[in-house]
Amino acid sequence: MTTLAPSLSRRRFLTTAAMAGGMALLPRAARAAGASRPPIARIEPVTETLWGERIVDRYRWLENTADRDWMPFMRGQDAYARSVLDAYPDRPRLLKRIAAMSGDVTQVTYPKPAGSIRFLQKREAGAANYRIVAHYPDGREQVLADPATFATDRSPASISWWVPSPTGRYLAFGVALAGTENAVGHVVEVASARLLPDRIVDAQYAAASWLPDDSGFFYNRFAGRPVGSPDYYNDRSLWLHRVDTAQSVDRKIMAAGMNAAVPMSAISSPELQVGIGTDHVALVMRDGYVRAFAIYLARRYEVLAGKAAWRQICRADEGVADFALSGDTLYVISNNASANGALLGIDAATGTLATARVLMPAGKTVLDELNAGRDGTFVTVNDGGEQSLFFQPSTGPMRPVALPYAGWVQSVAVNPADGGALIRITSWLQPGTIFAIAARTSAATNTGLQQRPAIDLSPYEYRRIVATARDGTRVPISIIRRKGRIVAAPCLVHAYGAYQWPSQPVFDARGIAFLEAGGIIATAHVRGGGEYGRAWHEGGQKATKPNTWRDLIDCCETLIAQDYTSSRQLAIIGGSAGGITVGRAMTERPDLFAAVISKVGMSNPLRAEFEPNGQPNVPEFGSIKDEAGFRGLKAMDSYHAVKDGARYPAVMLTTSSKDARVAPHNAAKMAARLQAANPSGIALLRIDFEGGHDMNDLSKAKTDLEYADDFAFVLAITKNY
Repeated sequence: MTTLAPSLSRRRFLTTAAMAGGMALLPRAARAAGASRPPIARIEPVTETLWGERIVDRYRWLENTADRDWMPFMRGQDAYARSVLDAYPDRPRLLKRIAAMSGDVTQVTYPKPAGSIRFLQKREAGAANYRIVAHYPDGREQVLADPATFATDRSPASISWWVPSPTGRYLAFGVALAGTENAVGHVVEVASARLLPDRIVDAQYAAASWLPDDSGFFYNRFAGRPVGSPDYYNDRSLWLHRVDTAQSVDRKIMAAGMNAAVPMSAISSPELQVGIGTDHVALVMRDGYVRAFAIYLARRYEVLAGKAAWRQICRADEGVADFALSGDTLYVISNNASANGALLGIDAATGTLATARVLMPAGKTVLDELNAGRDGTFVTVNDGGEQSLFFQPSTGPMRPVALPYAGWVQSVAVNPADGGALIRITSWLQPGTIFAIAARTSAATNTGLQQRPAIDLSPYEYRRIVATARDGTRVPISIIRRKGRIVAAPCLVHAYGAYQWPSQPVFDARGIAFLEAGGIIATAHVRGGGEYGRAWHEGGQKATKPNTWRDLIDCCETLIAQDYTSSRQLAIIGGSAGGITVGRAMTERPDLFAAVISKVGMSNPLRAEFEPNGQPNVPEFGSIKDEAGFRGLKAMDSYHAVKDGARYPAVMLTTSSKDARVAPHNAAKMAARLQAANPSGIALLRIDFEGGHDMNDLSKAKTDLEYADDFAFVLAITKNY
């Protein structure tokens, strides 16, 4: 039962607290400007008894964005954070350098071929946002989708998804305004660059899959609830949209209760993959964000006629981690026999998981991702975060795709017409490069579509070391640093560890500014992620989640032991679910770190399932509705782990007021709690009042500012600790 305890303070929150000890670490300009005091949140405890344990939530009111104190508190916190960050002496220099490097060359990401056209997400050198362009064989380019045309003075726009039709005749894309992620789908005719009248609402994560004749596409549709609703992500459905028609005539293909042969829960999300070179289509169902799929097959003409006889290939609990449909074969990665996955081939007409043939048995590395080709499937293989690529033809042995270096295969996009593909790869000190792969030879050639930045990378090196966690598990650490003798330096360590998503090697031009300032950037490949497949994920999920932040602690102690840094120079950073990782590492070992950055991070998992994105996250983190789930969530909760009087590192939390994936109260409550627990410490709350979960929405300027804040904060704290 929930009870409201008497308020400890009926003052409306605009009181202040002394920051005497913390002022020593604040910039002199901020102190001179009188910016040494953030607003204090009123304390209004809510007390609950959950599974026999009394839980006191002092700042539950911060979950209510309609509370009259909510916006003044958030505005005041952000203003205070801005006054501190803007006064750091290194920040102007860092921002100038970051802006120069991020805008040094034209950036091209996620290329997709269709017909004779290469569709590109492209940001010209120095430009603010990415646009979608068509790149023709003669080198000519045509802009097809520009977010600036959809923006207003009060609502910036971003392109959240885009998919060309199989022949390249059309482009479907989604536009989200003001960071809400509540995307509206559009269609443009490529030859004329004419925007068609199609308007498709509630298309946040459309996962659009075109019909082979370009006449329409299947898409995933949200239920249409207001952003911020507790069940915002629930009750999604699958629809068919025909080009140049109104959404009102779209046909519903699948929804909960629509077909007894296809069970769906409130958190089920249906998507459809149209096979390449086949009349089969695959309906995939996933509950939440865990990599576990239920798959059904049917004939495309049956689906279009409204008479689909869906044949179940596997349930979500049968260990299928990915799939691709090409010709007469459904390719699946199966974790049943091994957590690393085996590649199986299933006859699309009559086969089942039980009758599948083994195409590639499980090995020491992880089968990570499949992308259907014309006559087979591309297979991405993961080894601790570094990837390689293979092609499995419909007949014959698998053959490797020769890549110039080990790194992250960011995207594989197949041309339905000829089976060739465009891929983009990158690594820690290798800028992203786009290669074309010939279908029959699997030879990769540089397309020249991506310019190489004019940044001298020769002074830097990448190292990979291994930390031995307290339970004996070997956890890899990726390190980027200046070449030469190892000397303790400011070190920024990234960690994530959730959803079986690995922390991949990616080149980040902005990060070079931190290296130039004498810093080290490291990534701790903690459990909960996907660096070593399903077993690595399950080693940091629900009841085993403490391994995630303890791996980070053990990795940081290894960096100190090997003289890369010291506790006075050590900072950790994590975003979204990585907020659990850095928050609990900090609250468990506050003595180990000088600075902590939690970016749109989860700080209050005990309240997660009451957020808009809460129910889909239950399979990953658990539910307070059962005792084991409650115990696991309580262990993850850094907000409730804060102790009065403890000396915590300097902390910067970031959030967006329109974030529907990790509600802004996570950062707000954590900031309020830290400021009350240790009034002499530094706890900054930086807020984007226009953005969503992806705070910057591909905006170059906003991303530059965010990096400058992060690096200036870390350098100021580690230099002056």
